[in-house]
Parts: sequence; C-alpha cells; structure tokens
Amino acid sequence: MLTPLVSELPKQPITFLSDGTDVAGDLWIPAGLGERERRPAIVVGHGFGILKDSLVAAGDFFSRAGYVTLSIDYRTFGDSGGEPRGQLFPLWQVEDFRNAVSYLQTRPAVDPDAIGIWGASFGGAVVIWTAAVDRRVKAAVAEVPVVNGRRWMQEIVTSAQWDDLLVRLEQDRIDRYGGAASARVSPTSRGGDDGIVPIDDGTMAFFEHYAEKTGEPLLVGATEITLESIEKVIEFNPESVIHQIAPRPLRIVTTSGRDVIHVLEHIQDAYKLAREPKSMVLIDCDAYDVYKEPDQAKCFAAALECFKEAIPVE
Repeated sequence: MLTPLVSELPKQPITFLSDGTDVAGDLWIPAGLGERERRPAIVVGHGFGILKDSLVAAGDFFSRAGYVTLSIDYRTFGDSGGEPRGQLFPLWQVEDFRNAVSYLQTRPAVDPDAIGIWGASFGGAVVIWTAAVDRRVKAAVAEVPVVNGRRWMQEIVTSAQWDDLLVRLEQDRIDRYGGAASARVSPTSRGGDDGIVPIDDGTMAFFEHYAEKTGEPLLVGATEITLESIEKVIEFNPESVIHQIAPRPLRIVTTSGRDVIHVLEHIQDAYKLAREPKSMVLIDCDAYDVYKEPDQAKCFAAALECFKEAIPVE
C-alpha cells in the first residue's frame, strides 16, 4: 500500500480562472507519463479555511498511484485571488472545483472523460455538491464530510452560542446594507473566544505537540474569514442534492471514533439519501487522526479503491 509522504514528486504551481478570479493550484504529474499518454485525474480540496499547503500528502499519494492530481486554494484564500480575503462562500468553492475540472480537461496529459474529486471536512461538503451538479465528475470521495451546514453549526456550539451567532449574523447583514464591510472572525474558537469552530484544550494540545514533534503544523489554515461566510455556510445543505450524484459512484470515508466536528450520525443520515452506487468506509480513529499516520494512509487507500474502480489507470 502506498504511504503518504512529504512530496517526492515535483509539483507544478499553476493558476486557472474561476468566474474571472485567479485560482492557484499545485499540479502533480505521475512519474513515467508518456509524451502522448493521457491519465485519469483527481481534483483535491480541503475544508473550513484550510489551504492547499495541507494537501501535499494527498497530491503526492494520488499522483504516485498514477493520477494527475490538482490541489487548489479556493478563491480569496491562500495564493488565490479574490476580495475580500476569507470570503468562504460554499457555492463559490463549488465553482472553483468545477473550473478546476475544466482546467484539467485542457491539459494534454489528462483524459478529459476520467476526472474524479476528493475533499476533506468542509471540502467533503463541497465535493458532494460539485458531483451532484456536474456530470463530468466520474467519481467523488468525501472524507469526514460536513453534510448539512445549519445542522453542523448548531451541533458544534452550545444553544446560547448558536443564538448569539444568529444575532451577530443579523447585525452584520444590517451593517453590510449600510455600506460596512462584513466583520472578520477566526475560523476556530478556543475557550469561548470570538471564533467559529470550537477547538478544545485537548485538541489544541495535540496540534501543538504535533507541530513541535514534526516541525510542521498538522493543518495550515487562514487566520480570518468574513462573518458573512457563516451565513452562507448555514444555508449550504449538500445532503439535499446528494441523491443527484448517482449513477456515478460516491464514497464517504469517515471516522468511527471520537469526532465532535464531523458527527457520524449526520453523515449516516445523509448517506441514506444517496443512491447507488455508493459506499461508506469507517476508519477506526478519532477526528484529526485522519490527517496523520497511520490513519491518513488508510483514508487515502479507501479513496483510491473507489477511484481505481471508476476511473482506472490503464
């Protein structure tokens, strides 16, 4: 079985246009690709404000398995263009995935009729929606996906925090109507601060230990997003369109251990709404273990199994 590595294969920085905005990506070309050979391809994207710097292992893994692989920074994040920075509009991210597919279809090394997509966490939500609306996607793998924005946000905060968030969103809309820019918030919250996704002390200690041990952060993310983004996230409900992916295959890879961010019950409910062909693989690990070894390799292997069946490398 292939093991994720710090990239052995050279990745090529590229840009493509998405609704007139430059979107930055890293392109991996498999070793030994013939001059006139075309290969299946995979677009990979990450979650809630996470940058393509956290997709090196995925890009390397799938390219070493023989797939042309493209990781992307969504518009307004990382190396991509777009203003205001940190505008996390899910349907914009869907468009960035779709335009990444269009870009790959122009590459001479890519089989334009054999493109799959992979996304983790909120990227899994984006992948589900993208596959549902774009028939060019021949296989979709969603890892620990968010499946219903409103239900997700309500689950990860207390009732009091949820009510306070709704009040803040209403005021932000009034302020924007008056000409003000949307307020800016951290994507994550610790100890009741002003951020969004709560990170408990145990998880933070784990992140800090990992960074100290390896010299690299487990996930590289944006420091701020707009508060308006949260309004759009709450409105985003991939499980409402998940049935439209069929007859193209959908695989969900998720955790069976402790994961208060990607709730298994939510994922199972959405999975019931998907139509065949579909599959779900449970990895016996906790939430953030999917981003480190040995469980990261198990998640990638489960994804690769789906891609090999749907868009095989000849």
